[in-house]
Amino acid sequence: SGARTFANLFDSPYYTLTAGLTAPIFNNGRLSAARELATAQQQELLESYRASILAGFADVEKALNAIDGVERQRQWQDQEVEQARIAFDLAQQRYAAGAETLLTVLETQRTLYAAQDQQAQLRLARLQGSVALYKALGGGWQAPS
Repeated sequence: SGARTFANLFDSPYYTLTAGLTAPIFNNGRLSAARELATAQQQELLESYRASILAGFADVEKALNAIDGVERQRQWQDQEVEQARIAFDLAQQRYAAGAETLLTVLETQRTLYAAQDQQAQLRLARLQGSVALYKALGGGWQAPS
């Protein structure tokens, strides 16, 4: 008879209601842990997003500084090429007049070619800087097919 009363207790609507109300109390630790895990995951994603933004700004600043530095070098190099061209032209004129040796003409020509080579390298660096800036600003990039 006691076993039967005990069995009837589980069939009782009071038991179902009581179990439904107390289940969240016993699951509270699990629910709290799940909430803390979700909060921690959200915080981790937010920090990752902030780090990505800061890295993006750093890439843009780096590309802009590189472009600015190359531009200043290009201005100086343009002046150097112009001066080397003037020296070469003068050496050729003096050689044609017999006042200069061929070795001097060749030296001024070598200096001019070296300055022009450096000028071309700075142009390449400027183009590479532009590509780096474009990529840092989020521009799409794909190899030609």
